[in-house]
Amino acid sequence: MIVETRDFGKTEVKDEDILSFPDGVYAFDEAKHFALIAPKENEYPMWLQCTECLKPCFIVFDPKLFCSDYEITLNEGEKTLLKVKDSTALKVLCIANVPEDFRDTTVNMKSPIVINTENKLGMQVILPHNYPYRQPIYKKPEQEA
Repeated sequence: MIVETRDFGKTEVKDEDILSFPDGVYAFDEAKHFALIAPKENEYPMWLQCTECLKPCFIVFDPKLFCSDYEITLNEGEKTLLKVKDSTALKVLCIANVPEDFRDTTVNMKSPIVINTENKLGMQVILPHNYPYRQPIYKKPEQEA
């Protein structure tokens, strides 16, 4: 299938690679189908592009790039919605906020995207942990005193 993307123009996506988000994504409840687009396989950032329209399109990262001990725990309702049989099949991604000055980019560690790679079901969750909504991904140089 050909998908019109925000950042790459028309891109071919295999039908079996389309992800279904039954509840949509926060603030985009109507967006139910997405493609995960990577310039190179398993390289970050990736783009989570709605296949039904140009928006929403999210730049996403593996949270372990910024927090090596990052862990999530899904509640029973979330596991049921994702039809989780094996938690090792879950892919966790955090949405980035990229402002005009990319050095101020942050990722939302509190509300990750969780994808069951076995059945292509996804959802966004809000974690009960104390992860930040805006985790900077670039270190700023120390300001001189």
